[in-house]
Amino acid sequence: MNALAYILYNAAIIISSPFIAAWYLAHFWKRGLSLTGVGERLGFVRRLRPAEEGGRLWLHAVSVGEAGVAAVLVPEILKRRPRLRIVISTVTETGREEAEKIEGVEYVFYLPFDLPFAVRSVLDRIGPSAIAIIETELWPNLVWAAARRGLPVCIVNGRLSEKSFRGYLRLRFLFASVLGRLAGVAARGEADAARYRALGAPGVFQAGNIKFDAPAPPGEADPEALKEAFGLAGAGPVIVAGSTHPGEEAEIGRAIRALREQFGNLGALIAPRHLQRLDDAEEDLRRAGLETVRWSGLSGGSGGGRVVLLDVMGKLGEAYGCATAGFIGGSLIPHGGQNPIEAARWGVPVVFGPHMANFAEVAEILLRAGGAVQVQGPEGLADAFLPWLSGAGARDAAGASARETVNANRGAAGRAADFLAGLLDASEGNRG
Repeated sequence: MNALAYILYNAAIIISSPFIAAWYLAHFWKRGLSLTGVGERLGFVRRLRPAEEGGRLWLHAVSVGEAGVAAVLVPEILKRRPRLRIVISTVTETGREEAEKIEGVEYVFYLPFDLPFAVRSVLDRIGPSAIAIIETELWPNLVWAAARRGLPVCIVNGRLSEKSFRGYLRLRFLFASVLGRLAGVAARGEADAARYRALGAPGVFQAGNIKFDAPAPPGEADPEALKEAFGLAGAGPVIVAGSTHPGEEAEIGRAIRALREQFGNLGALIAPRHLQRLDDAEEDLRRAGLETVRWSGLSGGSGGGRVVLLDVMGKLGEAYGCATAGFIGGSLIPHGGQNPIEAARWGVPVVFGPHMANFAEVAEILLRAGGAVQVQGPEGLADAFLPWLSGAGARDAAGASARETVNANRGAAGRAADFLAGLLDASEGNRG
């Protein structure tokens, strides 16, 4: 490794540790999160028995989205390596909850802080044969410590936005030493792959986006039954706004108010990205002139004209199934957008704002196919929905295009699993 980069990085960590600890505690207190995982974050995870047959793969999934990728990837890997043991680390509590639902996973734990002693402790206790980081979260000490032990570290479903790319370029003296030690990158798209190559990562190839491989909705799925399940029975049409961020609920609320002048029975389901914001989202919707109910408090009854706040995690992907049209959050503000595939796989056309950098290639192909509309600001929201809400023909054509786009782009999970199986084979050969 680059000795100077290693020294400077860890010196910076030591100097900033008190401030990082204060931020960490304040962040968890503000969000009402549990501190029970502090021991794991300091490296005190469960000590696992050595994986003598089949090896052990450590997957890192930051949060819910990456855990969803892991849920698709794990079965594909186990088809190729049935005796492989798989552990998953996460950063967020919600990500951990989702990771713990994945069948075939041996152990789920919090990623250690990127402190040399914490990283070494986890490597000793877990005993991985290889490490695969889902999407993008590069921690220098983790990569360096694994490299010293001869453990391959790779990235799967690699994502690197233009903004992140510029940030890595500014810190290239540090991250060149990190990226150069990767065993390969299975990138989502060619733009992501090109950015990884420009930063000096080896073994980069385009595998496709694993999120396209999420299980398709069951053929017998009934939109009317789903409307009833989500408190919207009797409503029609229905807008589902997924993973909304601060400021977006107010804009969606104003669009719904405008559309109700033509569609008096319009129903809506709003799913804030972070549940800690439910009170704020509810207040913004009320200021926009809408009364809301929380999904967990519903006890049946008609949902005509109702606005439901989805106040649990893990249900949005199902909720899109009752939508006439969807809105993709994080796109009206410079966040980078959330995942439009969750709606498109149901055959639901979507509207998003100008900020879709996190899913730029997905957004582009949906727009090109006619399964999505992009607005340049909140003032265009109501007009963007109008054609799909007005007639079944336009809506069904756009929805079919969205579904066909998803189906045409499946297969990335298998390619990523082949890549990981090859990496594990090479690792075992090197140790032998």
